[in-house]
Amino acid sequence: MAENVNEALVLAAGDGSLRGVKAALKAGADIDFYEPDSDGTGPKPIPPCTALHLACIMGHVDVVRLLLRKGASVVKRDRASFAPLHSAVSKGWIKVVEVLLQHGATVDIRDGFQNTPLMAACSYNHVDIVRLPIEFGARPDVDDGYIAERLKVEAENRVFAEESLKLLEEARKSKLLRCCNPKCHKPDYRKNLKLCAGCKLTRYCSRDCQKQHWSVGHKKCCGHDVYSDEQADPFQKMTVQLTKQLLEQADQM
Repeated sequence: MAENVNEALVLAAGDGSLRGVKAALKAGADIDFYEPDSDGTGPKPIPPCTALHLACIMGHVDVVRLLLRKGASVVKRDRASFAPLHSAVSKGWIKVVEVLLQHGATVDIRDGFQNTPLMAACSYNHVDIVRLPIEFGARPDVDDGYIAERLKVEAENRVFAEESLKLLEEARKSKLLRCCNPKCHKPDYRKNLKLCAGCKLTRYCSRDCQKQHWSVGHKKCCGHDVYSDEQADPFQKMTVQLTKQLLEQADQM
């Protein structure tokens, strides 16, 4: 019965049904239920991700808000190593992206390919979304992920993402980063911002801002927002490695 309730939660989130999500949670569903062995097929296909993640993929912002209020994890990844923020950015759901960041999602969280959400936004040329992570404190100078490497060497991709890359270049030239507290966003030089000692991914203009960000959601993310092969389940690890190999082979063709 518990498993059926959990599945009902994920399916309701994917359908955008607030009533269904509330009913499943009231019946005792695990808000972070995740079935990594699911292949997304069958009479009731359950995607290999949490209810929150699926709502982010589908752009159901009201469901996202509800699940976040109920304590859903913003760092639990899907089988392909993406966090909910990566998926919302890639799909172009600007409202969902903003809600996740307001609830403490780590702005520079990386996927299994070392891509940050900001770089994912650039790769799809979601210009308005590119502005959001920068406003919330994302580093515009990250250049060691798979997407960043491709953008550096592939002229075709650079032309497609020209407007987004222009915004990145402007942010880099300013030499300023913003406080990661979603209620602040104060710009300052990196040397003046205090780096979170736990995750080393967020920066703050003051101790008060760090405390405030901790209370709105960073507490649940800190220490859990760094991807590593050791943390990945075997299938997730295999998926990342296989995808990397296929992308490398495509580059050589």
